[in-house]
Amino acid sequence: MAESWIQVERDPFPAGFSGAWHDHPRAQLIYPGRGVMVLHTRHGQWVVPPLQGCWLPAGEEHRVETSSGFEMLSAYCRGPLLRRLPDRCGVVAVSPLLREVTLALQGGGATGRARHRLCLVFADELRLEPAPRLFLQPLASPALQAIEAALAAEPAHAGTLAGWAVLLGTTTRSLARAFQREARMSFTAWRRQVRLRAALVRLAEGASVTAVAHDLGFGSASAFIRDFRRATGVTPRRYFQATAPAMRETPGTDALPFGNDGGRQRTAGGRRP
Repeated sequence: MAESWIQVERDPFPAGFSGAWHDHPRAQLIYPGRGVMVLHTRHGQWVVPPLQGCWLPAGEEHRVETSSGFEMLSAYCRGPLLRRLPDRCGVVAVSPLLREVTLALQGGGATGRARHRLCLVFADELRLEPAPRLFLQPLASPALQAIEAALAAEPAHAGTLAGWAVLLGTTTRSLARAFQREARMSFTAWRRQVRLRAALVRLAEGASVTAVAHDLGFGSASAFIRDFRRATGVTPRRYFQATAPAMRETPGTDALPFGNDGGRQRTAGGRRP
């Protein structure tokens, strides 16, 4: 029955939330209506601002984290509708039509044939982006994981590949080959992606371009804007104009501030995102 093809839920997640690895028996579209999330899958990591989402087939292991909190809209999909939907995970540009259809399915007002038609429109509008922005491949070797952990804690870290080689007891050539093999890019390009990913989170939280450029080691605002445009195709201002507006409220849904849901938070011991 089309009534059960898509179930939509909305949940707030508090600042500093870091979820455990898990999966779901149903396919899932997740996106933040407010705030920004980082999605980890076994295939890699994405930074997801408002009105971008991620599609996860059933059984796809993942976890989410957020530094400032976000509100998640999740559309769980099952049944014959899956034949119309992607069979791999990836980033989805949430169009105004897809957003409105998802919110209509959440509201529960549409039943019968009306809900059936909404489900079909949902499937037609959900398309994966061909080249996810600011995507990072998972790193497997201990040496590269050590560098990854250091830059996650301090994205502006200015250590060179030669310096890392000395610190880790290996050679510059070995590390360079490992980055090409695992990250599929050079160390310099990978470090730029790490910084841009951190910058996207900071910008979504309200930091200025100048502050982000200074704090994350880009040298100047113009250098940061240049690197951001190369990675995303637009300036930071245009990027966030494209991902606005924030999720509107639906009838019967209370606006809940991050980390304060009147005791209904379900991120600990309850359903996972």
